[in-house]
Amino acid sequence: MKKLIVLLVLLAACQENEADRPELLTKAAQQVGSTSAVLDAELLETGPIKPLTVGFLWGTTADLSIFSAPEKRIFGDTSGKGPFSIKVENFTANTTYYYRSFASDPGFTKIYYGAVVSFTTMP
Repeated sequence: MKKLIVLLVLLAACQENEADRPELLTKAAQQVGSTSAVLDAELLETGPIKPLTVGFLWGTTADLSIFSAPEKRIFGDTSGKGPFSIKVENFTANTTYYYRSFASDPGFTKIYYGAVVSFTTMP
């Protein structure tokens, strides 16, 4: 019985510092031109889901989900925190775009989103 209690205490201690869920920071777009921009984000916490699939969703409306976004880029699986970005080169000049970062389990059954950020391309 003592071994079981020690094991449970050790398991609880190992998971104490782990976040409850993935946490994303969608950053301001960089290098915004008339038809291109760099979308930028950071995976701050991974949570219990490993591996995670990360990526970006974007369009001309702020209603962006993995299922409704007109454009998306999926980067594949990661198990660590850190920044990720992509240069997109098919925007329309003088147009406002919205984008957000996301993280999910590989099967897209649990999806977590960063904030929606907007930018306007140059004329």
